[in-house]
Order: sequence, then C-alpha cells, then structure tokens
Amino acid sequence: MHRIVAVAINTFREAVRDRVLLGMIGVALLVLIFTLALAELSLHQERRIVLDLGLASVSLFSAMVSVFLGSSLLYKEIERKTLYVILPKPIRRTEFLLGKCLGIVLTVSVFVFIMGAVQLWVTAVQAGGTGWMLVLAALGLPLVAGLMAWKARDRTAVLLPASLVALAICAMLAFEAGVQLMPILTALTLVIGEVLLITSVALLFSSFSTPFLTALFTLGIWVAGRSADFMSTMKSRALPEEIKYGLKALAEIIPNFNLFVPGRHTLETQLDEVAGPLSYVGVTLLYAAIYSALLLVLAAFLFRRRDFV
Repeated sequence: MHRIVAVAINTFREAVRDRVLLGMIGVALLVLIFTLALAELSLHQERRIVLDLGLASVSLFSAMVSVFLGSSLLYKEIERKTLYVILPKPIRRTEFLLGKCLGIVLTVSVFVFIMGAVQLWVTAVQAGGTGWMLVLAALGLPLVAGLMAWKARDRTAVLLPASLVALAICAMLAFEAGVQLMPILTALTLVIGEVLLITSVALLFSSFSTPFLTALFTLGIWVAGRSADFMSTMKSRALPEEIKYGLKALAEIIPNFNLFVPGRHTLETQLDEVAGPLSYVGVTLLYAAIYSALLLVLAAFLFRRRDFV
C-alpha cells in the first residue's frame, strides 16, 4: 500500500506544477466570478444563475482537467523514460497504475475544493453577506496560503489543507449569508465521484494508446455518458428501430455520467429530508467506485502486457 501512496504523492507533485493546469484553474476561477455579472442580467433569478452556472463550470472544468491529466501523465513517464527506472524496482505495474489514478484524483479534488470555495464566496456575495468578512476572506486566504507555501519545505503539500480550510471558511460565510449549503456541497462531492470515473476511463485508454487518442476517446465516452439517459429514452420516429436499440444498449454499457449532475429537485431539500440527497450521493459514489474498479482492473491487465523494451 505504501508504494501506491508514494506513486500517488509523486503524481500529485508533478501534476500541480504543470503550467497548463494552472492556466485552466485561472480560467475556471474567472468564469466563477463572472457569474456575478451574468446574474445581474437575469430577472429575479440571480441566485439560481450563480449556482447553476457556477456548479456547471466546476463540473466542466474538473472533467477537462481529469481528461488532460489522465491522458498525459502516464505517457510522460514513458516519454521521459522514468518508467524504465521505476518498473525494475519492487513495485508492480498494477500498483503503479493505481498510484497514478489516486494522484490524479487527489490533484483534481484540490482543484474542486478551490473552485468550490470560490463558488461559495461568489454565492455569499450575491446573497448579500457581510462585506468586510468577504473582503477579508478574498484577501487573507491567498495571502495565508502563500505564506504557508513560502515557509514549507514541500510547497505542494500545502495545497490540500489550504484548499480544505478555504472551502470551510467560505462555507461559513455563505451560511452566514443565508445560503443553503446542502445542494452545493453534495454537488461538489458528486463532481469528485465523476472525476474518479473519468480518470479511470482515461487510464484505461492511456495504458495502450497515445495522449491525443486517449483524450479523444475519453471525451467521447464522457459526452456519450452525459447523454446516456437521453439515448435510453429516445422516441424519435426518424430513427430506425435498430439504431434505437443500439443506442439503448450503448447507454447501458458506458458510464452514466448524467448521474453526477442531477436536477435541482434531487439536491435541494429541507433539513428534515437530508437523507434524500445523502442517499443519492452515496449510491452514486458507490456506482463510480465499482465502475472505476472494473476499468482499472482492465487497464492493469493491458498495462501489464505492454512491452516497453
């Protein structure tokens, strides 16, 4: 187990130093803040616009980061020939692959925590939260995180605790402003489940394919999975019955990513109905874990048979 953790930590360190990832985080944060301006264009639907667009942005950018990391990190190990140094050591290829998966999921989870904190902060601003507290959080959190990184031996180790602290503080600010936290926190949890499944799909293709094809195949599976419910219930008369049956069969086989973006009624409940969304989240995360395990088993089988000589 310690070998898997070591590979995961090394993968996390490598991923967070990628400039492309930093650029994607910057764009995502700007999009979340821009939802405040878009909300002002709506008619008495400001909070709904901020929540819907913000959470959709978190899901979309998290999926893109998962595809990018899942399709590139394993190939980089082969291209740089670092894999030839690692595999002769007492570590199985299966352990190496699992470590890569956990490292990518950890990286994207930190990304989700940061975006979730910004989403909660933006929602608190829209809800009319205490001004000086919001300003203090916006200025103080990055400053404290920067000081922690400056003092730490390993700067990447600061990211996980700093992102969790930022998420907790912004959640308190949003709660103080009267924002219902359950829909937001459950949506962020579902995003992490989706990240696990996307990463597993990407590593499956990455175990035998190139980064470009891996990204293309993974994006295709993700888009099809987001349309799984639509494909299984399609009733258009313009399509032959054979195609309808084929789409239904495909919807049953591919991962149903639509489960991770449920409707508002699924997550927005009163406090006495909290078991409803929690039960849905638990079942969905179990689905993601089982499906990911099957994909990783297949990926490990293909990766073990791959010849690197």
